[in-house]
Amino acid sequence: MARKISFKRKKSTKLVRIACRFLRTRLVRRMGRRKVTHQLIADNSTRRVTFRKRKDGLLKKINELTILCGIPACAIIYSEYKDGPEVWPNVSEVRSLLDRLSELPVEKQTKYMMDQKDLMNKMIHDAEKKLEKEKAYTRAMKLGIMASTSDLTTDTDCSEELAKAAEVIDKKLKVIQERIKAVEAGAPIIKRD
Repeated sequence: MARKISFKRKKSTKLVRIACRFLRTRLVRRMGRRKVTHQLIADNSTRRVTFRKRKDGLLKKINELTILCGIPACAIIYSEYKDGPEVWPNVSEVRSLLDRLSELPVEKQTKYMMDQKDLMNKMIHDAEKKLEKEKAYTRAMKLGIMASTSDLTTDTDCSEELAKAAEVIDKKLKVIQERIKAVEAGAPIIKRD
């Protein structure tokens, strides 16, 4: 009789485990966030709640950044929900950080500042550079394949590819010659960045 009871217990615990696993997977699926469209929230009360939650999250992140990295940081937030600006951590610390910023030369102040247009231009420029590198790599691979298969002697016109290859070789040769001259003039052999 003891065996039957223990068998039922095992069976029932197995069912409980399966049920818990099922519920856990159902809960995990429901806990995901829905996709947020980034546009003005029409409902004023929802907008106010979202503003408060996101502001608290932003200030928490800034606080963590200052603690973990040991750097000074501040935030100034203007909103339609309060008369004056909200400052973090306090007014005196914000003033001291802004004074430090204003003491820097204008070039250093604005070096990493970007608006949406500047950011998009930088991303486009980076993508164009990456595309040009990929094109050069593809050209080099094509030339390598043609050279390895002795396809350069056929009737196909490879003058453009050969001109590009010669241009790349000339650039690399120029860099090597400049480096040799610099080392002969007393520059260190290994560059340190």
